[in-house]
Amino acid sequence: MYFLLILLIPKLLLSLELNLICTNNYSSLNEIDVKDVFLLLDSDSKKINLGGLSFIADKISITKSNISWSSSNVDIYPDSDGDVSGIIGRYSGELVLNFKRYDNDSVNSLIFDCRKFEIKEKKF
Repeated sequence: MYFLLILLIPKLLLSLELNLICTNNYSSLNEIDVKDVFLLLDSDSKKINLGGLSFIADKISITKSNISWSSSNVDIYPDSDGDVSGIIGRYSGELVLNFKRYDNDSVNSLIFDCRKFEIKEKKF
């Protein structure tokens, strides 16, 4: 019994699963306008679902204040792959997403305010 607990404790303490709804309150006319996005992150499998985009992160870093990830060769654009990276403040709830397109090295950034998702919060 104790042996089983010793094996499971590190996994329970180090794994993280997020289910967040993120709202863009920082849009401008020059940027891509995305209002809401779901962020589902599983640190064990490194799987990230970001709206309709699903990918496996190359690296996930979890600290006391931030959670960050990066992934390369993600099929982001119809004609070009790219890099996706993100960082979310664990206290502020602010999510910054960066999308780098390989064919022209352009980078688009989006900023969201996130909170835990509850199904009862749906507006309609």
